[in-house]
Amino acid sequence: MRRVLDRLSPQHLDQLFSKRIALLHQSGIQKQYRFLKKYYLCSVDGVRYFESRKVNCQQCQVIQHKNGEREYHHALLGAVLVHPDRREVFPLMSEAIQRQDGKKKNDSELAASKRLQDKLLVHYPDLPLVIVEDALYANEPHLQQLLDHDRQFIVGVKPNKHAALFKQLEGRQKRGQAKELAINEGVTTHYFRWTNNVPLKGNGNIRVNFLYYEEHKKDKCKRFSWVTALRLRTRNVAEVMQGARARWKIENETFNTLKNQGYHFEHNYGHGENHLCDVLAKIMLLAFLLDQMIQAGNQVFNDIWRAAKAKKRVWERIRAIYIIRPIQSFKELFIILAQIYEVKLE
Repeated sequence: MRRVLDRLSPQHLDQLFSKRIALLHQSGIQKQYRFLKKYYLCSVDGVRYFESRKVNCQQCQVIQHKNGEREYHHALLGAVLVHPDRREVFPLMSEAIQRQDGKKKNDSELAASKRLQDKLLVHYPDLPLVIVEDALYANEPHLQQLLDHDRQFIVGVKPNKHAALFKQLEGRQKRGQAKELAINEGVTTHYFRWTNNVPLKGNGNIRVNFLYYEEHKKDKCKRFSWVTALRLRTRNVAEVMQGARARWKIENETFNTLKNQGYHFEHNYGHGENHLCDVLAKIMLLAFLLDQMIQAGNQVFNDIWRAAKAKKRVWERIRAIYIIRPIQSFKELFIILAQIYEVKLE
């Protein structure tokens, strides 16, 4: 199987993501993920899933250490459908961060992002996405690509990297041109300051809307700032902030789950010589997508999960069942699991 998969182009698996998301739409679950009534949040981030000092292929990223040793690794850029109030997340697409054919230099996350956004446009042309990213992506070429694709965005910015932007906000505040809002929720105070239509950089080729936010809780204060293509108003700044902070769901609910909740994402199931490493990572993302769909829409699975108390135990049971007998459907699998964990089926 590894030999066969090693020859398979990872691009052949991309359409399987959009077909699964189409099932989400048919089930009605996708409606629960609407953001600002008409959009959907798509969090984008990178993750490394293979590392070795010996095993390598032509696509491996290479780090040359000072002691002469070489470290090889594979990584990918994921795009995940998220919502601030929903536990489940749904991978939309992934793009390998690896040396491209014929290239001797390492690939970069920004270069992979350009390819990923092109893929999202091909496979989800009618899905109104708001791309949510960290400060690495707050640059004019990337934001221009999103605008050309008719995508909205919320992208983090930092004072040390975008000093001119913060000076713009400070100057507008002094002139009374910036808006402010404070919301008290028990022991927590949310403070917003924003202004619309400011240049991302001094030349003004890309103009953005800038949101600064502070969360005060007892003696602690957290500060965040973003630029967005969404026009900021008093009635939407709180929701935009929640959408921006939902970016972390790709790290916590996606990559950390794959690494720590029984998927063994960083385990080397096989590296191969061509495409095996990337293909296996995509297959694991597809398996995770299917699991998240079942978790979001199947009450029996959730009853079994609750009875087992840990998802890892459910996965171990499923593996054991597959070893000893053939399973024809998920319905049959859930009936067996329900009997094991004494879950009553209606």
